[in-house]
Amino acid sequence: MIKTRWVRNAAIFGTAVTLSLASVSVPVNEGSAASFCQETEMAGLSLSLDKFYSVNFANADSLNSVNPTASPLSADAATATAAPSAAPSSESEKEPEEKSEEQRKEETVAKQFRDLGISKVTDYVNIRKKPTTESKILGKLYRGSAAKILGEKSGWVRIESGSVTGYIRKDLLAIGAEAQELAGKFGTAFASVNKGVITLNVRSKKSTESSIVTQIPEDEKYEILGESDNWYRISVDDGTKGYIAKQYSHMRVRFKKAISIAEEKAELRRKREAEEAERQRLAELAAERERASSSSNSSSSSSSSSNSSSSNSSSSNSSSSRNNSSSSRSNSSSSNNSSSNSNSSTYHATPGGSGSAIANYACKFVGRPYVWGGTSLTNGADCSGFTMSVYAQFGYSLPHSSAAQAGCGRSVSLSSLQPGDLIFYRNGSRIGHVAMYIGGGRVVHASNKTDGIKISSYNYRQPACARRIVG
Repeated sequence: MIKTRWVRNAAIFGTAVTLSLASVSVPVNEGSAASFCQETEMAGLSLSLDKFYSVNFANADSLNSVNPTASPLSADAATATAAPSAAPSSESEKEPEEKSEEQRKEETVAKQFRDLGISKVTDYVNIRKKPTTESKILGKLYRGSAAKILGEKSGWVRIESGSVTGYIRKDLLAIGAEAQELAGKFGTAFASVNKGVITLNVRSKKSTESSIVTQIPEDEKYEILGESDNWYRISVDDGTKGYIAKQYSHMRVRFKKAISIAEEKAELRRKREAEEAERQRLAELAAERERASSSSNSSSSSSSSSNSSSSNSSSSNSSSSRNNSSSSRSNSSSSNNSSSNSNSSTYHATPGGSGSAIANYACKFVGRPYVWGGTSLTNGADCSGFTMSVYAQFGYSLPHSSAAQAGCGRSVSLSSLQPGDLIFYRNGSRIGHVAMYIGGGRVVHASNKTDGIKISSYNYRQPACARRIVG
């Protein structure tokens, strides 16, 4: 009967795919706001995991008690899977009809959650080298982060998450059925294009007849916002959302993972370095503006002195006194106007820095947050606010709008991109996102609230055009 019940559940939930929590090495210069995470293949499971549980697991009792003849699905599954056996010959051979709620839940736990633990503490739980509170702390598992359970010992479990392997008190983790219930709360679903599908249309509505918003390639992940029978609704980047067909894509659920003490220190160091880089660049920009202002004032003063000397010389020449005097007054007036205009102007540093230097500077802020309408490189920016602020610190003035930035600089082809170039992407018929090319077929951009400022392939979605600001 246990086997039959599992088969019925398998028919409901689809084919479960084993959770993989292998450690992933994240390059320091390519960290992201969601660097410390792990992915779990969830093919066959509903996107809405909390709803998935409430609909499928909460009804487990009724499913298990349904008469086989009243449910063709359950009957077929049982017939196809169960080994032939004789009918029970007496009441003593029947299994107990009553089981505890906990037993029923455990029997309905999908395979990928049986050895999964999710931190359920308020902040984080320490991962220790040995199963004792006196042991060395190797890392931290923050609330909602997941770990693979490797074994159990005296009220402790040995876990693996990210680059950390160690021990956590068992009572601080949600395991099995409890972890499955929390998956909808802490797991984030992502869609990827199936292998062999070069580009996939993202449509404005759940129909192949609707307009194409953009196109997405393989090897990129897009957060799933919702689903229907045949479609996923995804977020491509800030402000760009649409639908993709399920038959050409697959879903994965990502959980945050443990962070080692070394990784935590490295993250804090990157944050400090980003803040220091911005401080130094702003100081350099101020110095450049001061030099430009001094140079302009010096040039204006020199021009005024030269005109005054010419005027005095002309006044001493008696043969053309009246004409020269008039010329002198004219030059003096012109000189004064020029000086007055120069002194009242707002000076800007002469734009400088190569495209590569600007791109390298932009990469220092990978991992900083995305904030809609923001322009802070360290505290948060949106896509155009990010590129605007980076270029501003090299003396270039760009508008805070991706569509407006698409009219700045000069047009370049996608086949001749150089670091520092801006690449633009359409939302339907209009420009709706901008990223900065950094070389190697990659861009850095303020993507969305989930990923923050990150590095992506330049064709993570279909590019519309590119502009060169430098050179």
